[in-house]
Amino acid sequence: MKEKDLCDLCGGELEHKKIDLEVHIQKELIICEDLPADICKQCGEKYFSADVSSKIDRFIKRYQKKKPSRYIPVPVFSGETVLK
Repeated sequence: MKEKDLCDLCGGELEHKKIDLEVHIQKELIICEDLPADICKQCGEKYFSADVSSKIDRFIKRYQKKKPSRYIPVPVFSGETVLK
């Protein structure tokens, strides 16, 4: 019987899912879709395997040389507007 993987933060059970990762690089936002991750069912903390994490890091260093799957408009609101 396989032992369940548990969250390092709260001890909740982890569930394997595909997620989207938002990465802010200076004033630019890129979104990486459908990445495999383990998500805590209790607190929502996300974990990537060492292999996936390494590939994400490598991609971020050279993402500008890749063609995006698509573009989406992203609204931006100032803190002043948000806090009114």
